[in-house]
Amino acid sequence: MGLLAAGVLQLSAWWWIRQLGDLSLHVHELWWSLLPILAGYCLAALACRGGQMAHSGIIIVGVALCSRLLLLDTAPTLSDDIYRYVWDGRVQAAGLNPYSHAPEHDSRTGLRDDDWSQINHPELVTVYPPVAQWFFHAVVRLAPGVTAMKAALVACDLLLIFVLWRWLRRRSQAGWRILLYAWHPLPVIEIAGNGHVDILGVLCLCTALLWLCGDRRHLAAWALAAAVLGKMIPLLCLGAFWRRLAPDRSSRWLRTIDPRPRLSLLWVPVLVVTAYLPFLEAGAAMWSGLSAYAVKWRFNDSAYGLVYRFLSNPKPGWEWDDEALLTARWVCLGGVALVALWTALRHGDDVAVGCAAVLGAQLLLAPTVHPWYMLWVLPFMVLRPHPAWMAFSWLVFLPYHVLLDYRNSGVWQESTSIRLLEYVPVYLLLLWPVWRLICSWRRNERRVLTSVG
Repeated sequence: MGLLAAGVLQLSAWWWIRQLGDLSLHVHELWWSLLPILAGYCLAALACRGGQMAHSGIIIVGVALCSRLLLLDTAPTLSDDIYRYVWDGRVQAAGLNPYSHAPEHDSRTGLRDDDWSQINHPELVTVYPPVAQWFFHAVVRLAPGVTAMKAALVACDLLLIFVLWRWLRRRSQAGWRILLYAWHPLPVIEIAGNGHVDILGVLCLCTALLWLCGDRRHLAAWALAAAVLGKMIPLLCLGAFWRRLAPDRSSRWLRTIDPRPRLSLLWVPVLVVTAYLPFLEAGAAMWSGLSAYAVKWRFNDSAYGLVYRFLSNPKPGWEWDDEALLTARWVCLGGVALVALWTALRHGDDVAVGCAAVLGAQLLLAPTVHPWYMLWVLPFMVLRPHPAWMAFSWLVFLPYHVLLDYRNSGVWQESTSIRLLEYVPVYLLLLWPVWRLICSWRRNERRVLTSVG
């Protein structure tokens, strides 16, 4: 009864959110609506953890499906990325290269429709890699429109739930843990509600990890390449894959550098390069959108903001803004690389831990952290929940506060207090084990001094 009651509580909240309409004008109401969803989430986890219950799997999947269906046909009011997806698909359906010209280019006038004005940054060429482009093209060919695109992304989301369930079985973990993802509001809002293509890359990455754990190395490499071609973020996981493919019987140093067991990973660069070949006619223009995003974009950052503030202090010879922004990016990227190296050496036997650590570090060090970026970390919480990342997965909705002023006045102004409320609990939870270790070390030191005295 506890699980069913939790499901009813969640679905009631989702029905209320559906009735809100334009969520960008009702951000505070959205926050309050997440409280009963959180209550149902915790109640369901406690009910399932207490023991196996009849029909629990049916209830978990049923609530997950219904919650997504409730938002499927609503307008994506918290993000307009999906309009770019539909546009890119329409461009390819017309036999054109999506990387050659931006949407506002005169050569694209004949493709414009009523939704064209919704495309963000129409002056920029698309940033999405080839697998994402093929996905957009396939969906538009089948059924053009925003709802069809969201339906295809929700299908990827439901397939991910199945992959995570298979992964739990392979690791001999309880199947009910799938609700930690399936009942979480993040995929419901960001996939069924806003329609973000990140789920395609997350699905491919988790499939690669599932196949890797089953020692299906070539399939894992193909899936990893597909994940990279869905969005570039999984490139950060290469170190974890490299370490996991180490020979079992060798020295620690040889396990780290021996390339022979890792030959299957050669598929990744081969497939990535091959996938880009049909689009090379666009020339240097195909990288212009991605370059602008990588160099200029900044939103809801944490550690990156501190690095940037330090580097932007007046110093002779600096072109303050641009050079400091770029240098801060390189510094933070170096930090992510160090985390990737450390996790590959420290947690080489558990590739999931390695991937989760480096993807989490990327969120903390990135200059741009949209709420849906947390989709890359959330699936790993099914396998090994971590207090900091679980907290972040709920707090990450706070940055939507910026939309209230933007919709009313056209001013995009982030709130420092909102950012502190979002990040301080995360960093405290991450540092708590370090604090406990320091306290334990001090207690042991005092015991030694007392015994010597």
